[in-house]
Amino acid sequence: MPKPPERAERRAYGETKKPRQFMITDSASEELDKFADIMGITRSEVLERAIRCGGLEAAKKYNVDAGE
Repeated sequence: MPKPPERAERRAYGETKKPRQFMITDSASEELDKFADIMGITRSEVLERAIRCGGLEAAKKYNVDAGE
């Protein structure tokens, strides 16, 4: 049986995490699952890290029409 994903400590970022809800495509969800499985962390922790490491700046450069 695979090891359950590692959960972040409650105040690992100096604040308490709160539940949020958002919509993404199935393919984006599958990619999120892959990263979470590879890293051994939760989906929400993958998003937290992506945002904190500059992922939002990278998202500004993404061209939806070109898919890149």
